[in-house]
Amino acid sequence: MKKEYIPFDYVKAEMIAKRTKEFYESNTPGTQIHIKSCGSLKLPRIPALNSFDFPNDMECYLDMRAEKDYLFARFHETIQDDFIPSTSPWYGIAEHTAFLGGQVDFTKTTTFQHKICEELEDFRHLKLDRDNLWIHLVVDGMHYMREKWGEYIPVRMRGADGPSDIANAIRESDLFYDIYDDEETLAELMDFCVDAVHFTMDLQRDAATKIAGGCINGFGLWMPDKCMGQLSEDVSTMLSPAIYEEHFLPSLKKCVDLSDCSMLHVHSLGHRMIPMFASLDKIKLMEISSDPNAPRAVDIFRQYQDVLKDKTVILAPTYKELTEMDDILSSSKVIIWYYAEDEADAKRVMDLVEKYR
Repeated sequence: MKKEYIPFDYVKAEMIAKRTKEFYESNTPGTQIHIKSCGSLKLPRIPALNSFDFPNDMECYLDMRAEKDYLFARFHETIQDDFIPSTSPWYGIAEHTAFLGGQVDFTKTTTFQHKICEELEDFRHLKLDRDNLWIHLVVDGMHYMREKWGEYIPVRMRGADGPSDIANAIRESDLFYDIYDDEETLAELMDFCVDAVHFTMDLQRDAATKIAGGCINGFGLWMPDKCMGQLSEDVSTMLSPAIYEEHFLPSLKKCVDLSDCSMLHVHSLGHRMIPMFASLDKIKLMEISSDPNAPRAVDIFRQYQDVLKDKTVILAPTYKELTEMDDILSSSKVIIWYYAEDEADAKRVMDLVEKYR
């Protein structure tokens, strides 16, 4: 390390983690607030993903990511919220499933994976390989960041797709024909996808920085040990509730039942699935994202507030929405993600939610 870096305040992080654990376990309404970014803060620009030669440039690239996250963490020391800043490998989105095979295309800002199996039964040739390039980039990347940067910033998990999203990556649109063409083989594929989720998540959990008996998940939330999250079941937005419940919900249940606590990422566009997701006891946290040309996540939460009464719900409202959320914040367990314009904006949001914390 050539520069002088200030060690991370792990004592403060432990306190936040313990407070968060109590928040999860509480049966009473409450609010946590995470200031996730500050628009006026000048941070180093990381070059385009497709300008790197991976895996040769992995360490160079991860150093850039870690230093940028470290600088935000230093700024964040002035904010007394419930967020623990962290860093992690990130290569777009393909790392969630590319360890199963298939061609990956890099762009400036993300990665795209091509179909893995042309025929459904071909999934039987897929292997969960610790030596896979993408497992190396993510998991060994996490180990590298912990060894070099762990004193200065915690390393979080990268996260994973849920079983049906992995199946969709393997089969692309043909997955929707598999439902009708070969239910038995599809069921076998879904069991494999459950194993694939645990394969990558177990490796990531072991590699992540341990804080108060848990770690920080890919969305930046502290979660207890044996956690599963964040998972996504985005393919559910393209299915009817009846089809999803019959063919894909069982695999999600198998996946989360092997954890003590799971977090699910849900799109407002697919809000019809929320009651089904909420029926799974091990899904303790649900993050609702707002989609273009769809109802806002805050309004979706109001619509399903009753079925989500036993869950911790994560929302990313605007400041105006926050000023109109007394009914939600006074009656539910909510984590607010806020993307501040500047320090003054962060302060006014902290002041606004303080009475609910």
